Amino acid sequence: MYVDITLDEIIAHALSVQSSDIHFDPTQDGVIVRIRKDGLLQTHMTIPSEEAELLINRIKVFSGMDISEKRLPQDGRWDWMDKSQCGTMRVSSLPSLYGETIVCRLMGNVGRHKSLEELGMSKSLAESLSCLLQRPYGLIVVCGPTGSGKTSTLYSMLRLLNLNETKLICLEDPVESPIEGAIQIGINEKIGFTFSKGLRAVLRQDPDSIMIGEIRDNETAQLAVKAALTGHRVLTTVHTNTALGVIGRLIDMGVEPYLLRATLIGALSQRLVRCLDKESGTFKGRKGLFEYVEIPPNAVDWDRVEQYVQIWLEESARLAIDEGHTTIEEVKRAGIVINTCNGR
Repeated sequence: MYVDITLDEIIAHALSVQSSDIHFDPTQDGVIVRIRKDGLLQTHMTIPSEEAELLINRIKVFSGMDISEKRLPQDGRWDWMDKSQCGTMRVSSLPSLYGETIVCRLMGNVGRHKSLEELGMSKSLAESLSCLLQRPYGLIVVCGPTGSGKTSTLYSMLRLLNLNETKLICLEDPVESPIEGAIQIGINEKIGFTFSKGLRAVLRQDPDSIMIGEIRDNETAQLAVKAALTGHRVLTTVHTNTALGVIGRLIDMGVEPYLLRATLIGALSQRLVRCLDKESGTFKGRKGLFEYVEIPPNAVDWDRVEQYVQIWLEESARLAIDEGHTTIEEVKRAGIVINTCNGR
């Protein structure tokens, strides 16, 4: 069937170019297919109206959605494969004026198996994080806006742990990529299996390290801190803009300041920018820009915690610009403000 072939070709193409998302956007004349690559959407093709509904229904069927329900948003998951490729997609549908719009997030496709340096970190920053991960317990937080590469960085950090002699349990929504030697658990809020409920159960499984995909609520925040306080290494993500902003964000979520001071050992903030290909002058691929604060194990001055920041986002951005890896316009697009008062 033509629409089957077309859909498989779209997915195969998206995987081959390391796209992060496929968008199927309905219009009055059909469905526009757009692929997100290096953070930006590119129009790939248009599916005529007479075939659009068949295509949307096929996606919904394979994603475990109800094809008869077109009035409410739905979420699903699809393990797609053909003779030479395979990929897992998190699928979301949303009713719109001209029909349902579908977005397929290609999980585990971009950056999941890269080293910290391959993600764009300097050698010194990667070494600092590697040393931080050798501390036997404490809270490590990766932060940044949606789509900034937090999960990729978290996965790269987890792969540095010694999982032959220690136990790592991951709570994820959903599980995005396999980590050899880890126990990975998918959160399912539809049946009441939330991060907080999962974390309570995980603490009874004798883990050394715990990964919490995202701290979304007060209960999860407090349980994460409790886990770190009772001798576990806890890695997680939160939505905040700066590394130091993690402190205020977790306090706003109900964590007592004295408990946070007893558990937080490091925070990393990041953004993704497109890389400049010096030979062609065009953009190719993306790299991370980072801000990192590491809390020393003893004698911490929490009134001057900014002294423990090893690199700031603006500093990371300036370095990338000066070395020709990206442009000031790209840095600004990522939301990093560059102070140009010094003439640079």
